[in-house]
Amino acid sequence: MRLLFVVYAAVQITSAVTGSLANECRGLSTEVPCQCDDKGRCKKGTVEVQPWLQFALKTQRELQINFRVDQMQVFDAHNAFNNRAYGLAYGANDTCQWPPPYDNVCIGIANHEFSIVDMLNMGIRSVELDIWWCFDAMRVAHLGTRFALGCGEFNVPLADVIADIGDWLDQAENEDEFVRIYFNEGYDQGHDADVNGPLERYLGRDRILSPADLRGTYGGVWPTLRRMREDGKRVVVVADGDNVHQGKYLHTTRYQGFHADEFTNYPQCGGKNDTNRLRFYGDSTHYGFNIIYDGPSVAGVTTDLSEMVKCRITYPAMDMVTPQLMATAVFTWAPGEPSLDLDETTCVLLNNEDSRWYTPLDCGQSLSYACQSASNPEDWTISKTTGSYDVTTDLCPIGYKFSVPHNGYRQQKLIEATRGASVWLNFSPWLTGRFPTTITPSTTKASTEGLQASGALIAIATLLSAVLAKSFASFV
Repeated sequence: MRLLFVVYAAVQITSAVTGSLANECRGLSTEVPCQCDDKGRCKKGTVEVQPWLQFALKTQRELQINFRVDQMQVFDAHNAFNNRAYGLAYGANDTCQWPPPYDNVCIGIANHEFSIVDMLNMGIRSVELDIWWCFDAMRVAHLGTRFALGCGEFNVPLADVIADIGDWLDQAENEDEFVRIYFNEGYDQGHDADVNGPLERYLGRDRILSPADLRGTYGGVWPTLRRMREDGKRVVVVADGDNVHQGKYLHTTRYQGFHADEFTNYPQCGGKNDTNRLRFYGDSTHYGFNIIYDGPSVAGVTTDLSEMVKCRITYPAMDMVTPQLMATAVFTWAPGEPSLDLDETTCVLLNNEDSRWYTPLDCGQSLSYACQSASNPEDWTISKTTGSYDVTTDLCPIGYKFSVPHNGYRQQKLIEATRGASVWLNFSPWLTGRFPTTITPSTTKASTEGLQASGALIAIATLLSAVLAKSFASFV
């Protein structure tokens, strides 16, 4: 505990040293267009995300609309609450530079650079919140009551975090979106009204799929995303343990959790199969010295999502979520695509050169059709006959249908079946209902005027942190 005090004191010194950098972006905040605060971190809700990226990830969520929500791939922010946008208690003056390996004497309290609202805008749909009762409120706090400095009056109330999520869901552009909230509490601390109350007040009891709904309306079987949307259910809240906080809104988690460094690429896929639910999470935190704690060496980190997407890992749980990281999760549209307005007549092809989707001007070119087995959705082939794009003509062999891959794993199986050829995809059915149309998205990376923090000042702060730690070492 004394050592944690040393780390915390060092952070305060870092704050004083870097105070002159007011409103200049630094660290990861220099890599995105945003408005920075006096600590050099992006203010909540100001990170600009490319329309192309938002639409590509929206497409990938919509393609899973007929999946049960417990079998969907949902991008997860590990310890989402522990982000620098919430201030000093959450690492606003960290000195570790992403990505690791770190300098041993740096301080990395935060799991994330950007706010939960910004991560939702980037495509995150599952957020992990560590919640602890302290100073007469339920708050979001890393380490919680296990350490003296884990939770205090400087920690953000849980109600404020839930209010942010509720406000995001209320935005017109998010009217069909789904969010999963994972409460990592360690044990049921009681104070049920301080947990259930904010959920009701800011998310709305009718929007939450409760355990009673699951038992009664859905017979104990998780509904599809389509059914949830039809019923107005847009939020699922899960926690460790049974009947947590009276079991009013919190379901029991049912997945296997592993460290990010335990994941194995396709085709091993970390043990993922058609039915199990896996979560692989990394840890970016680093407390002064490796002998205290270094998350990357303990759990690993995820800096590329392409293999987890290819393996349809249920919950890829990341630290330091950025638009650049989320772009590695795209298996559908190529950057700048769709380049044409989408309607029922738009043709879409899977390009053999980069395995991405395009909307070509020439729908009359002769290509094979992507064909999915009617009995096994993971089984793909291509038509032997080639032809122009026409959704009314099915060139697929008996037992197969002209289709589109619904997740990264099915796309990989299709790629293997194409044997290096470009093929037509039947995306047209996904343009019906409430799936949005789009215009050509911008792919120009806007520049940010914020400058990275001075290396000299960071070096001074790091040196002071080291001196403090050494001077107190005899007390540990």
